[in-house]
Amino acid sequence: MQSTNSSAALSAWVVHKFGGTSVRDADCFRKVADIIESQDSPRQAVVLSAAKGVTDVLLSLVDMAARQDKGVVAQLAALRERHRVMAEALLDAEGAARWLARFDADCTDVSGVLHTTSLLRSDAQNVRDLVAGYGELWSTTLFAAYLETRRGSGQRLRWLDARQVVVVEWGALGPAVQWEQSRQNLAGTGAAGFDGTLVIPGFVARDPKGVQTTLGRNGSDFSASIF
Repeated sequence: MQSTNSSAALSAWVVHKFGGTSVRDADCFRKVADIIESQDSPRQAVVLSAAKGVTDVLLSLVDMAARQDKGVVAQLAALRERHRVMAEALLDAEGAARWLARFDADCTDVSGVLHTTSLLRSDAQNVRDLVAGYGELWSTTLFAAYLETRRGSGQRLRWLDARQVVVVEWGALGPAVQWEQSRQNLAGTGAAGFDGTLVIPGFVARDPKGVQTTLGRNGSDFSASIF
C-alpha cells in the first residue's frame, strides 16, 4: 500500500503489514527487518500484529479470570518468558533489560485488570479490548528497539502509538473509522511529515470517548489500510 504526501519535497509513504506468523520469534523479527531495510523508500510505515498466538492467550486470560481460574498467573508468566527469550535474542543485555522493564509494567497493569475481572466474575467487552491490545504493543516496541540496534540511534526511526491516532466508533456493522478526528490526531503527532521509518501497532485504536478499543478480527490488516 502506498500513499502520496502532499509535500513534493517528501517521498511517498510505503506502508508494510506483517502478521503474527511473521513476528512469531526472534528469527522472524530478523527476516522482517531484512525486508524493511532492503527497500529503497526512505519513508516506510511498518504495521505489525502481535506475535503468533499471543492475542488468543491474552483473551483466554480474561476468560480464565472471569471464571476465577488460578492458572492466570502461570499463563501470564509464560507470556513473559516467551517475550524475554525474544528480547534477549534481539537486543544487548542493557536493551533487553530496559524493554523487559516496560513489559513488566504492562504485565502489572494487566494483572490489575484481571484481578478486577476475577472479583466481578465478568469479562466485559471493554476489558477484553484493553487486554487483547497488549500483544501488538509488545511486538512493535520490541521491533522498534531491534531496528534501532541494527541502524544505530542516529537513524530516523519512531514508534507511533496507533491508539493516539485512530478513532473508531463501534456499531452494528463493526468499527467505523472517524476519519476527520483520526486525521487531526495524526497531524498532531507530526508523523505525517516524518522522514524515516514508523513502527505502528495494528489492531488497537480508541473510541470517541478516549477509551482503548480494537478493530476486531483481522484488525491489524485494517490498521494498515487506515494508515
